[in-house]
Amino acid sequence: MNKKAHILIIPSWYPRFHNDILGSFFREQALALHKNGYEVGVIYPQIRSLKDIRGIFFKPYGVEIFNDCGLNTYKWHQVNHLPRAYKHLKNIWIFLGLKLFDLYVDSFGLPDIIHVHSMKPAGYLALAIKKKYNIPYIITEHSSAFARGLISSKEIAHMQEVVDKSSYNIAVSESFVSLLNKTFKNVGWSFLPNIVSDFYTDHEVINIPYDKFSFICIASLIKSKALDVLIEAFSITHKRLPNITLNIGGDGPEKSNLIDLVKKLNLENEIKFLGQLSRDEVVSAVSNSSAFILPSRYETFGVVAIEALALGKPVIATRCGGPESIITEEVGVLVDIDDVASLSNEMERMYLNYCFYDSKKIQEYSRNNFSENAITSKLSRIYDLVLTNPLN
Repeated sequence: MNKKAHILIIPSWYPRFHNDILGSFFREQALALHKNGYEVGVIYPQIRSLKDIRGIFFKPYGVEIFNDCGLNTYKWHQVNHLPRAYKHLKNIWIFLGLKLFDLYVDSFGLPDIIHVHSMKPAGYLALAIKKKYNIPYIITEHSSAFARGLISSKEIAHMQEVVDKSSYNIAVSESFVSLLNKTFKNVGWSFLPNIVSDFYTDHEVINIPYDKFSFICIASLIKSKALDVLIEAFSITHKRLPNITLNIGGDGPEKSNLIDLVKKLNLENEIKFLGQLSRDEVVSAVSNSSAFILPSRYETFGVVAIEALALGKPVIATRCGGPESIITEEVGVLVDIDDVASLSNEMERMYLNYCFYDSKKIQEYSRNNFSENAITSKLSRIYDLVLTNPLN
């Protein structure tokens, strides 16, 4: 097609402020599309929890409209007063989302395609817009809730219509494709990985000397990230390699338990908790580490792993769903979930064989497979296909 399409992004979560990591890869894909000549907008009902007490009194309410580096972005700030009633949240999302859509269309006209990032709850809004305006939408599903069994069969049945009416369905790893093909009837899913921003691939690789060898993990401090397994594995490896260190970036409800475990293992000097990191701080922390570890029990993709690869760092990751579509033997290694001994052995092996990993080739692998140009060129073909032959 000669003229590139007008794409409206509807994400189920999105960065709340500058440098927020939450949903940053949705924003980065939207920015990549804009850089490649697409007209791109974002609408997002940003609904806060009642648990955010400060937010009830001091954070904004109502419509916020701004241009984010070329992305025409419309948010509606609201508090969810019934946090346990998902049907209520879904209805608020649709109600506020339709208002945002009408405001957006008043300024920029109807989009050609809507691109949903995770269908709960954004897919319901896209379906409502399609029924009202007959605008096709595609879905990229990211949520690990499917793999973790956190979505009820009743809700799967409700989601079936969202999937059925979508013109193209994408999952961010090959194992996730298989899972969603089993979850939803008579609908095919295709694999397309998440994007790694040029913000990462353009950074110069920093090589760390052996005498400062350090592993790093960036993750939410929650049980599904298996950071207790990582700490136990590191304690075994450290006995054999006393000069190595481990940095853990992130925050969450398991922090106090993990700190207690580190104290119990007498590793306070070797394991440091970096706290919640901004995007810039993540780049700095990973760049100044030797290797990245992703010990998760569930990952639909594992965007932090490709960001580490983009910075030239080899990765040790578990076979938890997403990394199997990312990690090859040239750029890292895979281990089984919750296998402390294997993780420890691979940490030692990576230290001993570190000289065989070529940081420039690792970065090149990430650029060739997950960069803005690599992913947007594939998305362009999908958009053209949908506009040429819209379904439903």
